[in-house]
Amino acid sequence: MQFVGCEIHLATAEARESMVRQLLQSQASPLLVLNTCQRLECFGKRNPTIPQIPVTRMWSDAEAFERLARIAAGLESRILGELEVLGQVRDAYRQFRTFGGLGDPSLDRVFQDALSLARKARRESGIDRKLTSLSALACREMLASVPNGVPVVVVGSGSLAGSVTRYLGRRGKTPVRVAGRCPVNAMNLAACADGFGAGLDKLSHLMDGAAGVITATAAPHPVVYAHHLEQTLRPLHIIDLGVPPDCSPEVLSLPDVNYRGLEKIEALAQVNSDERRKRAELAARIIREGAQAWARKR
Repeated sequence: MQFVGCEIHLATAEARESMVRQLLQSQASPLLVLNTCQRLECFGKRNPTIPQIPVTRMWSDAEAFERLARIAAGLESRILGELEVLGQVRDAYRQFRTFGGLGDPSLDRVFQDALSLARKARRESGIDRKLTSLSALACREMLASVPNGVPVVVVGSGSLAGSVTRYLGRRGKTPVRVAGRCPVNAMNLAACADGFGAGLDKLSHLMDGAAGVITATAAPHPVVYAHHLEQTLRPLHIIDLGVPPDCSPEVLSLPDVNYRGLEKIEALAQVNSDERRKRAELAARIIREGAQAWARKR
């Protein structure tokens, strides 16, 4: 069995989500499709068959196996060893099994082996030791800034926004509101934190009386503008996790607004960065050797 993987470049979150649906539903052979704010990659027995698909890189056999394990171990993330990607890979694996993967036990075994190797690399290298997830870092910063009982708005309804919302629901004593491109997704996500949600067209309404905003979308352009914030409390605390930023430049210059972008939150995770790089080198070696051993056994 040939095992292959490829990276697909699409400019917008909407295009990536649409492509994910096509890849999962229209392929003769099931695929594992990983959609994060940084990448859209798919793995399976053969490359996607959608015409004119914008593939930028391809891997096969041991290379593809190693690539998937590296992603799951956090070696391809902006923060080495980050924890968010684990949930994203698990979600992709569940989707693979839902869309035909259970009927292909040999391919299912490959994915289980790759994820097992990633867990081994994390465990033996300690790459994620004392590392807090990006969502947890953002939420801790926000909860330390906003008084209890004052609303916080989460902008986005994807994987990272979901982690933020659930963390706030578990740890915070503040009402949570969620704004997303899809109103239904936003409402479902808000329910996890006993809050309420709506579409982005209701963003100004959701901001009314809020003292904190955490943005986490994959939009290629700003989604939060100054007029959305007219009814917020001051001081207003904004944490922008978007790539590119979710807030327009005018938001940064508003009076009594404390704005922190992704770089500032990432910096909180870069404690002992030299040690983490050494741990990453060990994790990479474990995965490389594991991929080579996997290839020899086939």
